[in-house]
Amino acid sequence: MSLVLVADDEPAVLEVLSQVVEDLGHDVVRARDGEEALALARSRRPQLVVTDHMMPRMSGMELCSRLKQEPGLREVPIILLSAVLQQGSPDSTAFLNKPFEINDFEALIRRVLEEAPEASHAPATPVEALGQWVARTLQGPLEAARVQLLKLEGLSPPTQDAVTALGAQLQSLERMGQHLQDAASLSAGSLTLQPVEGELRAHLEASVERCRTLGPGVPVELVVPEEPVALRFDAARLGRVFDVLLSNAARQGGVRVELRVSDARVLVCVSDPGPGIPEAELPRLFQPFPDGPARGDALGLYVASELAKLHGGALSAESVPGRGATFSVSLPRGA
Repeated sequence: MSLVLVADDEPAVLEVLSQVVEDLGHDVVRARDGEEALALARSRRPQLVVTDHMMPRMSGMELCSRLKQEPGLREVPIILLSAVLQQGSPDSTAFLNKPFEINDFEALIRRVLEEAPEASHAPATPVEALGQWVARTLQGPLEAARVQLLKLEGLSPPTQDAVTALGAQLQSLERMGQHLQDAASLSAGSLTLQPVEGELRAHLEASVERCRTLGPGVPVELVVPEEPVALRFDAARLGRVFDVLLSNAARQGGVRVELRVSDARVLVCVSDPGPGIPEAELPRLFQPFPDGPARGDALGLYVASELAKLHGGALSAESVPGRGATFSVSLPRGA
C-alpha cells in the first residue's frame, strides 16, 4: 500500500480520481491547487503524485518542476493529467490526456508504482514529526468541512453570510496548518529555499489579488514602480510572507502595499489603519509562541520573519498606537 497525492481543482474530478486510487488499495491525500499540493508533498512524503495541469496558484507543470527541486521528493514519480497539453512535462514520469478511460488510469497507477524506486528517507525529528502529525490531523476535519461548504454555496442570501464566514474559517485553519509545518521545518533546520530569477512585482500583485478574494469589501491599495523589479527569490516562500502580512492588515480594515526599489535593496511595506500595536508587544511580534496577548497571526509572523531571513533579508514592524501599523520586508538585490 502506498500514499498517493492527488491534485485537481475540480471537486468532482478530484473525488473520482481519489476513489479510483483508494479502490486500488492505496491511501490518498487530496489537494485543490498546486501550492496546496506542494505543501502536502513536503509534509506527507507521498510515493506517487497525480496532478492536473490547469490549476489555480500553481499549474501542474510548475508543480512537477518544483517537486523535482525538493530534497526528498526528487525521486517521487508524477503522473500529469491535462485536457490542453499534447504531451507531458520533462519532469513528469507519465502523462494522460483528459478525458481518459478509468481502466487506463488504473493501469498507469499500477505500472508507475511498480517501477518506482524504493524511497529511503531519514527519520523525521520529533519537531518535524509533530508538524506532520498536526497537518494530518487537520486535514480530515478540513476535508469534511469543505464538502459541507460546497453543499451550502447555493443557499439564499440570508444564509450566505454564514457560508462566507465558514469559508473564511476554513482558510484560517489551512493557513494555520501551513504555518505549523513551516515552523516545524524551521525548528529542525530542514526548510530550504528554491530561489530562481523572477519579476517581483508580478508576484506581489498576485498576493494582493488573493487578499482581495479573501477579504471582499476591504480596501486594498497597491503602489509599485512602473519598471519590472528583477530579483532572485523563492516565489512560493516569499508569496507566503506577503500573504501573511496582507491577511493581517486586512483584519485591521484596510491594506496599503508599497514596493520601493533601490540599487541595493527592495522594500515591501504593508500598512493597515488599525488601532496599532502597543510598544510592549513590538519586541515579541516575531516569536513563534509569545506569552500573553498577541496581535493577529503570531505563528504566521514568526514564519514570515524566518523566511525573510532565509532570503538574506529581514521583516520589521513599526506602529504608533491609534495610527495603524506597518510591516516591512527588506530584501537584498542580487542575493
